[in-house]
Amino acid sequence: MTRADVKPVALTLMLAGLTAYASPEEIRAGDEAACRSDGFQPNTPDFAACLQRQSLARQYSGPPMAQYGPVGYGPGWWGPGWYRW
Repeated sequence: MTRADVKPVALTLMLAGLTAYASPEEIRAGDEAACRSDGFQPNTPDFAACLQRQSLARQYSGPPMAQYGPVGYGPGWWGPGWYRW
Protein backbone atom coordinates (compact mmCIF):
# COMPACT_ATOMS: atom_id res chain seq x y z
CA MET A 1 0.00 0.00 0.00
CA THR A 2 1.31 3.41 -0.86
CA ARG A 3 1.18 6.43 1.39
CA ALA A 4 -1.63 7.89 -0.72
CA ASP A 5 -3.70 4.75 -0.09
CA VAL A 6 -3.14 4.81 3.67
CA LYS A 7 -4.41 8.34 4.32
CA PRO A 8 -8.06 7.75 3.28
CA VAL A 9 -8.16 4.49 5.22
CA ALA A 10 -6.73 6.12 8.34
CA LEU A 11 -9.17 9.03 8.09
CA THR A 12 -12.11 6.67 7.72
CA LEU A 13 -11.05 4.66 10.77
CA MET A 14 -10.61 7.79 12.87
CA LEU A 15 -14.05 9.10 11.91
CA ALA A 16 -15.62 5.72 12.64
CA GLY A 17 -14.01 5.76 16.07
CA LEU A 18 -15.39 9.20 16.83
CA THR A 19 -18.95 8.18 15.99
CA ALA A 20 -18.83 5.06 18.16
CA TYR A 21 -19.61 6.95 21.38
CA ALA A 22 -22.92 8.51 22.38
CA SER A 23 -23.07 11.96 23.90
CA PRO A 24 -24.59 12.41 27.37
CA GLU A 25 -27.64 14.02 25.75
CA GLU A 26 -28.16 10.98 23.51
CA ILE A 27 -27.81 8.63 26.47
CA ARG A 28 -30.31 10.67 28.50
CA ALA A 29 -32.77 10.72 25.59
CA GLY A 30 -32.48 6.94 25.26
CA ASP A 31 -33.05 6.45 28.98
CA GLU A 32 -36.10 8.73 28.90
CA ALA A 33 -37.50 6.88 25.89
CA ALA A 34 -37.02 3.53 27.64
CA CYS A 35 -38.78 4.77 30.78
CA ARG A 36 -41.65 6.27 28.77
CA SER A 37 -42.04 3.00 26.87
CA ASP A 38 -42.25 1.21 30.23
CA GLY A 39 -45.25 3.40 31.07
CA PHE A 40 -43.70 5.95 33.43
CA GLN A 41 -44.86 9.56 33.17
CA PRO A 42 -42.19 12.30 33.03
CA ASN A 43 -41.70 14.50 36.12
CA THR A 44 -42.85 11.84 38.58
CA PRO A 45 -40.86 10.07 41.29
CA ASP A 46 -41.33 6.75 39.50
CA PHE A 47 -39.90 8.22 36.27
CA ALA A 48 -36.88 9.52 38.21
CA ALA A 49 -36.38 6.10 39.80
CA CYS A 50 -36.55 4.49 36.34
CA LEU A 51 -33.89 6.89 35.03
CA GLN A 52 -31.72 6.03 38.01
CA ARG A 53 -32.14 2.29 37.36
CA GLN A 54 -31.20 2.80 33.70
CA SER A 55 -28.06 4.65 34.73
CA LEU A 56 -27.08 2.00 37.27
CA ALA A 57 -27.71 -0.81 34.78
CA ARG A 58 -25.44 0.90 32.24
CA GLN A 59 -22.78 1.50 34.90
CA TYR A 60 -22.66 -2.11 36.10
CA SER A 61 -23.13 -3.86 32.76
CA GLY A 62 -19.57 -3.12 31.66
CA PRO A 63 -18.20 -2.77 28.15
CA PRO A 64 -19.09 -5.24 25.42
CA MET A 65 -16.86 -8.30 25.17
CA ALA A 66 -13.77 -7.72 23.07
CA GLN A 67 -12.87 -9.96 20.18
CA TYR A 68 -10.08 -12.46 20.60
CA GLY A 69 -8.42 -11.31 17.41
CA PRO A 70 -9.72 -11.41 13.86
CA VAL A 71 -13.45 -11.80 13.34
CA GLY A 72 -14.50 -15.41 13.82
CA TYR A 73 -11.53 -16.19 16.04
CA GLY A 74 -12.56 -16.95 19.59
CA PRO A 75 -12.80 -19.62 22.26
CA GLY A 76 -13.53 -23.05 20.91
CA TRP A 77 -11.82 -25.51 18.65
CA TRP A 78 -10.83 -22.67 16.28
CA GLY A 79 -9.41 -20.37 18.94
CA PRO A 80 -7.56 -20.47 22.23
CA GLY A 81 -7.79 -23.94 23.63
CA TRP A 82 -7.97 -25.93 20.39
CA TYR A 83 -4.51 -27.30 21.07
CA ARG A 84 -5.55 -28.72 24.47
CA TRP A 85 -6.47 -32.26 23.44
